[in-house]
Amino acid sequence: MKTRRLLAVLVSLLWFFPLTVFPQKQSCPEFSGTAKTRIEERARWLVSESLRQQVTRKSKPLGQLIAFEQCHVLVSGVLSDDFAKVEGPYFSADGVPLKSAIAEDRHTWMMAVAPIEASGKVSNPNFLEITEHDWTLFYRDERGKKTAVASGKY
Repeated sequence: MKTRRLLAVLVSLLWFFPLTVFPQKQSCPEFSGTAKTRIEERARWLVSESLRQQVTRKSKPLGQLIAFEQCHVLVSGVLSDDFAKVEGPYFSADGVPLKSAIAEDRHTWMMAVAPIEASGKVSNPNFLEITEHDWTLFYRDERGKKTAVASGKY
């Protein structure tokens, strides 16, 4: 039940926050040693090139969101001890302006994308769940019904 409430809040975040944009060209930090170990303990997906590549093949918008978060992990706050959910960046994928949200609940990370404009086309898939070794892409409709589209291991 807690996960459903968190999902509802995550999706609602997509509709209420102001616009922030991330650039197409990004310089990403390289992590090694203790820093990489700490990140892998908290959120292994943040240092996984494999996850980004696999998800991008199935969903360009969610692949872009992963790449952004991997490059901005030091300023995004996703590794702070009190992190639960946050508005993600606004960006464009395939010419569609999108907004995003990220949440974490009991070591399961969730990412969602939605069109900025009410008349915008909803991406399929538009929701991603990431656990320590697995990921699942979903299409989530306006009523909140999730349909699995793809999954894998990273």
